[in-house]
Amino acid sequence: MRRLSVLLALAAVAVGLVGCGVDGPRNQTITVPGDHATIAAAVAAAKPGTTIEIGPGVYHEAVEVTVDRVTIRGTDRNAVVLDGRHELLNGVFVTRNDVAVENLTIRNYLQNGIVFNGIAASTDGGAADPAVDYGTGGNALVGYRVSYVTTSNNGLYGVYAFAARSGTIEHSYASGHPDSGFYVGQCRPCDVNLLDVVAERNAIGYYGTNASGGVVVARSTFRNNRLGIAPNSQETERLAPQADATIVGNLVVDNDDPTAPRIPDGYFGGGIAVGGGTGNVVLRNRVTGHDRAGIELLRMGRFAPMSNRIEGNVLAGNAVDLLYSGIADPAGNCFAGNVFGSSAPLDIERALPCSGGGIPFAAVPAPMTAPPPDVRYRNIPAPPPQPTMPDGARRVTAGAGAPVQVDLDAIGVPA
Repeated sequence: MRRLSVLLALAAVAVGLVGCGVDGPRNQTITVPGDHATIAAAVAAAKPGTTIEIGPGVYHEAVEVTVDRVTIRGTDRNAVVLDGRHELLNGVFVTRNDVAVENLTIRNYLQNGIVFNGIAASTDGGAADPAVDYGTGGNALVGYRVSYVTTSNNGLYGVYAFAARSGTIEHSYASGHPDSGFYVGQCRPCDVNLLDVVAERNAIGYYGTNASGGVVVARSTFRNNRLGIAPNSQETERLAPQADATIVGNLVVDNDDPTAPRIPDGYFGGGIAVGGGTGNVVLRNRVTGHDRAGIELLRMGRFAPMSNRIEGNVLAGNAVDLLYSGIADPAGNCFAGNVFGSSAPLDIERALPCSGGGIPFAAVPAPMTAPPPDVRYRNIPAPPPQPTMPDGARRVTAGAGAPVQVDLDAIGVPA
């Protein structure tokens, strides 16, 4: 009998070990407001492997996530709202690895809706990799995901990923931001996919400053911003120049909207603009209705665009469909197989072909168009309800998981 009791006790310990680890319980669910009245209190109680499930309501709080491998999930995208009331800085500020934010709305914060900040991660007491020199722009934060999230009317960005890699931003919406709806910056490699997102009535839809390596922007809609998509190189952040992004199968429409917030440097009316980037591929996008250019390669400060390939896009109704502005040196940039009505220089696919050779061309002056007056981001109307996360998309295991794999060859020109 004693031996049986010992075996039962050992079995109980073994069962306990399955559910626990050095960091505490795994696959735990904490509910708000059931278990904790606030999201911040739930996060403070979370251990790695925790899912925080938030019930309907408006939560006036700023949430800081300082624990690895957690999911923050609303039960209804449109009914679970984090509202900063234009008083709090950031909706969700993440400095640890493998964190997911799902199925909720974040609005009215002074800075950003969601932040994944790898530089902050390198100094928060444990997330940093000692082998990485973060002072030169290393990626301190690894693993993040944003799924079925609406961000609106925040003072800088909707979703902001900085010095972070291995991410997925999917099925999300951003409007009313005076910088950009979606931002990825200072990472190499970034290994991030932006899939099936919508950005409208922002200064810029997607902005990728010094975001290089494994960046994919696909199957998404960028409309009624002042600029749609902009991979770019800048000295204001580390890891310049920007390189190796793939922009494929997006609908880019009417990004010349005077009712969107103003871009600080005054750029206005562009669909896809590669500013000083290197080795980017712009494939099979539909780009229409822009006052400056449909797809443009241009210099950004001291950085000239180099070795970018613009292929298989369909363009119409732009002031200039394809524009290579201010540069007489081909620098390995090429255009091929696009459907378009106008270009500068003229006959751009013969001047800058992807098959070698090319005919001489003169530098084309960059368009000088005065942007419309600024619009206060707080006055942009709130977005309509957005599709909530399907039950089947809700992951059982907490955390971001690996980035979604994308078959780029299967993505065609959108209707």
